[in-house]
Amino acid sequence: MTQAKSHFRPAHPFPIPKHNPAFSLIEVVIALGIIAFAIVAIVGMLPVALKSSQDSMRETDATLIAQRIFAELKTGRGANRTVTKDTNNSPNSFTNISLTAHNSTDNFLAFTQDGTVQTNATAAPANAAYDFYAQISVFTNTGITNLSRVQIDITAPAAASPTGRTTNSFVTLLGF
Repeated sequence: MTQAKSHFRPAHPFPIPKHNPAFSLIEVVIALGIIAFAIVAIVGMLPVALKSSQDSMRETDATLIAQRIFAELKTGRGANRTVTKDTNNSPNSFTNISLTAHNSTDNFLAFTQDGTVQTNATAAPANAAYDFYAQISVFTNTGITNLSRVQIDITAPAAASPTGRTTNSFVTLLGF
């Protein structure tokens, strides 16, 4: 007589371990604490990053304004040069800059954020209508005839108190 073979099949194809590998509550709490600490540190850096970004944009705008003033002064002729007050180059919308002597009281210009000259000023008072003040100083004592050192100090923001402003200085030599 032949004996029937018994085919034993387990209920599951893979054996089930007695201990399921998973994270314990303590491990989850520690991980959340580390993530929370990192997020707080990142959020704390946002104001610093925003201020740095604003300062960088102000410095870029100041550089563009200085380049524009230098370019207009270089293209002029004679001891009195002009800087146009608006970007449309309207007739009679310019200010005179004297290259014959250091005269800082007459060489202040106020600018808006887009680089438009708004007015001549005798000083740089705090004024919310303007974003930048440019003081154009001319020094003729370079030792070479008809050569002047032109320095442009651009201060921003114009509406801030004098201690809250930043000033960027730009210098070039200009013949006339």
